[in-house]
Amino acid sequence: MVLDGQYLERPALVDAGGITLEGLYHRGTRRPALLVCPAPGPGGGMDAPAVAELAWAAARAGHPSLRFQHRGVGASTGVPDPGRALDDADAALRHLAETAGPRLAVAALGAAADTALALAAAHRDVVDRVVLVAPERPPPAIAAGLRVLAIVPEVGAAAGAAVLAAALGPGGRVEVIEGADPLFRAGLPRLGRAAVEWISRGGAAPGV
Repeated sequence: MVLDGQYLERPALVDAGGITLEGLYHRGTRRPALLVCPAPGPGGGMDAPAVAELAWAAARAGHPSLRFQHRGVGASTGVPDPGRALDDADAALRHLAETAGPRLAVAALGAAADTALALAAAHRDVVDRVVLVAPERPPPAIAAGLRVLAIVPEVGAAAGAAVLAAALGPGGRVEVIEGADPLFRAGLPRLGRAAVEWISRGGAAPGV
């Protein structure tokens, strides 16, 4: 039984074409549902504080969410292969769509930014908004109609706010988290609130 103030988190097994990916799913009634992509490679994973906070913030706001481990990481089967990150994310997106319906948003941490943007561009029929947390570089291109929020730490950001704002264009936005570093050892609650506000409002600015 789930009591008031509690959030149901259940394990998810994602079929990725012969590979099984470990995932964690939060149920919810609001849409869009949120897929959270962890950074591939060493040091990544769905238990990174920023990845977990994005999933929990979505749950607190009533949005379903799914975060996952790439192949060969955690309990996911297969051999680690950062070159297959998009394949893993695509499988997780399809799993979430089957579980929570077709209205989806995508969030990503660090090096997963390119994966999230490519995934959203390939699924424009169901994804229209993306949240990039501490992206390592400005995106080279944004798919038409895709609304992108970049959230960066105040200290040590790999890609600066001004550069990101120019790359995202008029449909995008950059949020700087005061006092945060690239690992978000501070500022996690504000990170979560900014991400959920973006997906809940369809990318509209506050008050719109």
